[in-house]
Amino acid sequence: VIGGGVASSAAENANDGMSLYDDAVPSSRRVGAGHQPSHAIGGGRSPSLSNNRAGGGGSDSLLLTELNESKSRIAQLESLNSSFQSRYNNLEQMHRASLNEQTSAKNAMTNLQLELRMSRMETEHALRGLREKEAIVDEMQLEINLVTQSAVEANKRAAEGMEVVEMAKSDREYVDGLEAKVVALQEWALASTESKRLTAERCRGLETRVNELEGAVKELTSQQQDGTLQFPDEGPMADEALSGAQQHKHKRVDSSGALSLASVNSLGGMGPSSANSERKLWTRSSSLVVGAGMVGLALLELSPDTHIEPYETVILRWKFDLTPADLDIYFSVLKGVHEDRRAQRTADACFRRRHVKGGGGGDVSGAFAVQNACTLIWSNEMSWVRPRTIKWSVDAVAIEWSD
Repeated sequence: VIGGGVASSAAENANDGMSLYDDAVPSSRRVGAGHQPSHAIGGGRSPSLSNNRAGGGGSDSLLLTELNESKSRIAQLESLNSSFQSRYNNLEQMHRASLNEQTSAKNAMTNLQLELRMSRMETEHALRGLREKEAIVDEMQLEINLVTQSAVEANKRAAEGMEVVEMAKSDREYVDGLEAKVVALQEWALASTESKRLTAERCRGLETRVNELEGAVKELTSQQQDGTLQFPDEGPMADEALSGAQQHKHKRVDSSGALSLASVNSLGGMGPSSANSERKLWTRSSSLVVGAGMVGLALLELSPDTHIEPYETVILRWKFDLTPADLDIYFSVLKGVHEDRRAQRTADACFRRRHVKGGGGGDVSGAFAVQNACTLIWSNEMSWVRPRTIKWSVDAVAIEWSD
């Protein structure tokens, strides 16, 4: 009964696959096990047992044999039970490990979901910040456009202001120039009045001299008609009488409006030797106003009908006065006609930038070597405020020269 109960409980506990272990049990044990239910169920005696018991002592040995087999079967079942228990423990450990892995996987999944939510939140935050930055950039671009537009307008206004300032400055400079010209014209008017007075006095003196010469000529003519003409041998009266006679005989005036050579000699008190050594071709005189920082010039030419002997050379005799007399200026004489400032820098010059204060004069030769003309230049570039009034006079004189 014990063996049958254990076998039934083992069969119930290990119903899944006990057949794997049945192959290891001997056939005699399987037979003994097959007879165990008959003993457990009825409790009665089978005909074989009754016969055996009836037969004698062979039944005890059979029972002992069955008992030993039952014990061995119990031991085998206990070993199976222990193996099942170990397998159950292993399966439980594996189940626990799988539960732990599942829990860790769930935790990892939860963490991944949290990280996904965090990443989505961060993405949304980044997108929100990007939109805010785009809005800020748009505002900054709008401000930049406004600032650029205002800067352009400010530049336009500044340019207009600069133009107004330059116009005002140029107008001021123009007004200053006009005032300087007015002052210079006033000074020129005073100088002209003075020169007119001096010219009138000189004309009166010349008229008196002419009247005296006409009286002397009449007297000489009357003496010549009477046959009593006498010339002093020497002295100023002899030169004067000779000059009067020559003037009465020729009575000519050159192209520039000057007196004849004999009358010039008689009026200037020059001797016969000086009269024969030089001959005045023409005289030019004028006046000009040179503003502050400006340059004034005069062009002089020898006319084609001017006759020059082969043994004569032409010199330029110049003279000018400055008003006011305490000022200075730079004076240059260039060969040829040069009205351009750039051409003046490279032109051949008799002399260049001579410093003259108050006025001056002198002679220069070779001035008419180029184009039979010369250029007189007065430079007032060193002055920033005060103009210069210049009254000048120039003579072209032909003189004899010899080797």
